Amino acid sequence: LLFSAVHVFIVLNVASVNSDNLSDFTELAKVFDPRVSLNLFNDFSPQQAMMNLMRSPGFVSEEWSHVLAWDLFVGRWVYLDGQRRGIFASHSVLFCNLIGPPGLVMHAITCLVLGKGLPEEPLEKS
Repeated sequence: LLFSAVHVFIVLNVASVNSDNLSDFTELAKVFDPRVSLNLFNDFSPQQAMMNLMRSPGFVSEEWSHVLAWDLFVGRWVYLDGQRRGIFASHSVLFCNLIGPPGLVMHAITCLVLGKGLPEEPLEKS
């Protein structure tokens, strides 16, 4: 959760000091434009939009914090929690790596549906 809090801090900080916030969000929407799937092999606008975003220092710093917090740390924690408690977690890890927070929510829902309770850290015996 600490890494998630750091990610949120970076996103809010970048959003508050970046004068191109609206253009970055507009560019990000182009990356996920559903109309492209109809013309997948002839329309390369999502790739162009992503290349434009990578020129923005604010987006790059937010994206790196997202990758570190969600893809590496939260995704790893979900995987290890699934292994420890015998819960199928592949779909949750995939969503952590693709879009972050919904993967963690998906893991919690999977745990509840399987009757394992919400994920928690085991207490260390000293």
